[in-house]
Amino acid sequence: MEGNRRKAYLALNYQALLDIKNGGEFNEDNFNRIFRIAHAFHNLAFFIMEDFVGFDEDCFWEKIAGLETYFGLTHYRDLFDKVRTEGLLY
Repeated sequence: MEGNRRKAYLALNYQALLDIKNGGEFNEDNFNRIFRIAHAFHNLAFFIMEDFVGFDEDCFWEKIAGLETYFGLTHYRDLFDKVRTEGLLY
């Protein structure tokens, strides 16, 4: 995997951890959103550790599409595209 693409996945993993940490007050809606974020990103953390060997990008992005549909979380795709194309985090 090339440099900016790798960096983009690292940025996504970091952003997901921030979103989990800053998930808001403890209630059922927030719990469901945070649980879904953790579920979508836990495998990414593993594949980062394994240098992306065996990483299925299509499967990962299907999970992210679910976050977009159910919770309006489009910032992951936006962040990925920005880092991948421009090499910039924010």
